Amino acid sequence: MGAELYRALQQLLLAGQNPRLESSLEPDSLGRERLSWSGGSLGELPPGRSFGQTLSAPVRLVICGGGHVSRALAPAAQAVGFAVTVLENRREVLSEGNFPPDTDLRCGAFDQLLREGQFGPNTFYAIMTRGHREDYVCLSRILKLPHGYVGMMGSRKKVAATRQRLEQEGFSQELIDSLHSPIGLSIGAETPAEIAVSVVAELIQCRQALGLQAPLEPDFIAGLDKFPYALVTLVDCQGSTPRSPGARMLVFEDGSIRGTIGGGPGEAEAIRTGLEVLKVGNPGLFTYRMDGSADSICGGTVQYLIIPVKEDDFTC
Repeated sequence: MGAELYRALQQLLLAGQNPRLESSLEPDSLGRERLSWSGGSLGELPPGRSFGQTLSAPVRLVICGGGHVSRALAPAAQAVGFAVTVLENRREVLSEGNFPPDTDLRCGAFDQLLREGQFGPNTFYAIMTRGHREDYVCLSRILKLPHGYVGMMGSRKKVAATRQRLEQEGFSQELIDSLHSPIGLSIGAETPAEIAVSVVAELIQCRQALGLQAPLEPDFIAGLDKFPYALVTLVDCQGSTPRSPGARMLVFEDGSIRGTIGGGPGEAEAIRTGLEVLKVGNPGLFTYRMDGSADSICGGTVQYLIIPVKEDDFTC
């Protein structure tokens, strides 16, 4: 059931769900896994020691406006795991080449696009249209929607006037205080690229504060149906290590990878071991010590589970 399970995992993540994946760590049942989600489960997990993780789907960032900062923000946000939608009322602004190919681009009146968007309750919003009037249209609509974060570009004078207007129109103080404006962390940013960096830093900070884990890398999710591969999962980390338990990586037959467990000699060793596991076909638990003996001086120790996954795999 291995291939079937990982196809299902991929589809759940792409659909925005946060499934839970549990892997047995018992010697006689390594490779047995159970995938569960709000609508069901797949696979069986025997009793005993196991590693479980709720896998986060990418949080959606909706950017209102397609100007210079938006064009810098979209790829920067995608690079740290956000799925990006850009709303704009000028079709020419959304022309080919202004945004990465996998950006969801929608053209129309801002209020209508936000009404019909069907964005989830954890959606992050960044407001950066070409004018104060359109900014306020977006903000007043977004504050009426479930959201995880809302930020708006603007001077402190504009922010003060906006807050006053929101209060006059009956918005609660709690909602008004939830607005991040001026948007982004205060790092002295001036250029569109610098502002994008400050905004992404704030998005990461707020995502963490909400308990929304950084999602699996997009290339990892895209590779889940590209069998065969060895799945490497960090299941235990002691001391100083580059990544925490739950970091995952796919190792393919040609030695290429998707995702990362931290880079360096530890990852190189995991790739080498992953290729051996894929060739032999037996899962295993492996330990790597970063004590300087292998050109790594972090000082910590990691344990990783490696499971070979093939098209005709029925290990679960």
